[in-house]
Amino acid sequence: MKNYFLKSSFLLALVMTMTIGCKKNVEETSLDNTDLKTEKTELDNIFSCKMLVNDDGGPATEANGYASKRWVNGSTVRVRFIGGSTLFRNKVIQYAKSWEPYANITFTFVADNATADVKVAFEDDGYWSYIGTDSRRQSTSMNYGFDNTTDETEFRRVITHEFGHALGLEHEQSHPDANIPWNTQAVYNYYMGFPNYWTKRQIDYNVLSVNSRTGLNFNAYDTKSIMHYPVDASFTTNNIAIAPNNTTISQGDINYVKTYYPGRS
Repeated sequence: MKNYFLKSSFLLALVMTMTIGCKKNVEETSLDNTDLKTEKTELDNIFSCKMLVNDDGGPATEANGYASKRWVNGSTVRVRFIGGSTLFRNKVIQYAKSWEPYANITFTFVADNATADVKVAFEDDGYWSYIGTDSRRQSTSMNYGFDNTTDETEFRRVITHEFGHALGLEHEQSHPDANIPWNTQAVYNYYMGFPNYWTKRQIDYNVLSVNSRTGLNFNAYDTKSIMHYPVDASFTTNNIAIAPNNTTISQGDINYVKTYYPGRS
C-alpha cells in the first residue's frame, strides 16, 4: 500500500483550512465485491471518510503517510471513548487492534476520564478522523456514525480505515501512480449531494487529489487497500469501477505499516 511523506508547501497550504471526515451513504445499494469491473455499479452505500487536519500543518493519509504525523515506532497509543454503547466500543477495540500484528504500535484503551492520545466519539452519522499524532491535540479526534443497522462487514471496514488514519495513513486513490480517469463532474455531483454535502474543496482533497512524487516515499499503488475510496464506474470516463468494496486490510497495507512501523514478527 502506498505511503508517502508529503513535504510540499502547496499541499500544506491547501490543507490549512481543510476539514476532512468519513461519511456513510445510507439509502443506496452495495457495490460489487470485485476489485475492478466494467459495468456500472449502483451508487448505494458508497463509503466516504473525511480526514481532519490541524490548521498548522499538512495531513498524513491512509495508504500514504507523512513522517511528521507518525507515532514513534514502538509507541503505546492511548485511546478513550466518548459515549457509545458497549457493542460499539467492543467493535472499535476489536478492529483497531487488527493493525497490531503488522504495525509496531499498540493501542491501549483507557478509562473515559483518563488522558488519551486518540479520543473516539459516536456523536453523529459521519465517519472521520484526524491523522496520526494530530489526534493528541483534539478533544474529539475520531467519530463513528454507527446505528442498529450497522453489520459486521461495515464495522470492520470503517474501523480499520479510521485507525489507518490514526496510524498516519492517507487515502490510496491519491497515490501518484493511481492514474484514475476521473469523471470529475460526476464526482462533484455525487459528493455535493446527500448524504455528504461536501464542498468542492473537500471533494478535491478527499477524493480527487493526486499526491506529488516530490519528497515522498511510497510503495506500489494498491487497489485493494482499506484506505482506497470506492470508485464507482460512473465516476470514471472509461466506466470502470475501482476498489468498489474494500473491507479488510490488504497485503499492500500490511507491507506499508511493516515498513514504517517495523518490529513485529
